Amino acid sequence: MFTTLIYYPILVVSVVIFWLLPGTKIRSAYLCLVGVLYIYYIDRTAVLIVLGLTLVTYVFSYFIQKKVDAGAGSSFFHKAGVAALVSVLVFFKYLGLLETTINNVLKFFSTLPEINTSNLFVPLGLSYITLRYISYLTDIHWKVVRKGSLADLLLYGSLFTTFVAGPIDRFERIQPQINANIKFSLGLIEKGFIRIVFGLAKKFILADSIGYLITNYAETNGDSGLFVRAVALTGYSLQIYFDFSGYSDIAIGSSKLFGLTIMENFNNPYLQPNISRFWRCWHISLSDWIRDYLFFPLSGFSNTKIWRLVLVPIIAMGICGMWHGAQFHFLVWGVWHGAGIAAYQVWNQFKRKNKGVSKFSSKPVFDYLAILITFIFVTVGWLFFT
Repeated sequence: MFTTLIYYPILVVSVVIFWLLPGTKIRSAYLCLVGVLYIYYIDRTAVLIVLGLTLVTYVFSYFIQKKVDAGAGSSFFHKAGVAALVSVLVFFKYLGLLETTINNVLKFFSTLPEINTSNLFVPLGLSYITLRYISYLTDIHWKVVRKGSLADLLLYGSLFTTFVAGPIDRFERIQPQINANIKFSLGLIEKGFIRIVFGLAKKFILADSIGYLITNYAETNGDSGLFVRAVALTGYSLQIYFDFSGYSDIAIGSSKLFGLTIMENFNNPYLQPNISRFWRCWHISLSDWIRDYLFFPLSGFSNTKIWRLVLVPIIAMGICGMWHGAQFHFLVWGVWHGAGIAAYQVWNQFKRKNKGVSKFSSKPVFDYLAILITFIFVTVGWLFFT
């Protein structure tokens, strides 16, 4: 949505009105209204989903908090709430993938009609709001945060600056800012404006230019040669980084204009010496989510090394891949990265038992080699992603 011109006049007008309004509650209510109206403008189905999911999440959060306060188990309401959120995501995003299988089952019962998903579209922002609300319910269940008001929850889910492309910030970081009496300053506006310009430059000057160059290069030299493909794939690797990190910069800068500090989402991921460090620096908000709500819970199922070192990262990253899209190649991309993380964890175990290998790998020259290997590994992975 950041590539459409209408976004920026709406942003400017919204920011001016926001700072003219008196009081934190009025400003928060206004920002909530702007978010809902903007989502309605870009996707009318999405706004109904946002309002519905917010209400459902609030109801489950009420019962989870009630059980937590009473010192009783809140697992039932937590699991039911997460299941409800995941069910909506599966219905809109993955039903088409399961259509053939479901219809084959329905054919067995000749009286049941077959399903047709050809007219079913995924509402904008559904993948992101689902992860936000799952983390919200889980954090209440884990006693990390307390249940917020319905208005706070709706603002958290519908904040239009981060609704479509993240970052996927946590409620515990957003709620205090929503309720804080943030004073207007030109410094906030300056920081937000500079970050937006920086993001636009990444997107339109770097990402789009690289995309044009690699397309032109491939067309000029033919796409059958391995070298040509390698150059094009390397260019694509850089293009997707500048494109996505540019979007994140615009989202962070836009939020800053309202006095909100959103978490960073990229930190030089292609300069990291291993795949684990890469994921701590690439789409950081998603990586943190996967770590906290998939890696750690899955690791608790078994203490065996094969499970914790190999299977957990493959399963978690496979789910991450499917979150990106309901096609098989996204699953393969996720499993590719999961296998890379698993291999790195096994390598770490091997290093701890071999002092000679550990000593060699601590040399600076090994870091440069590791950065190159990691970049090649990630770049090859983009073949599956596309």
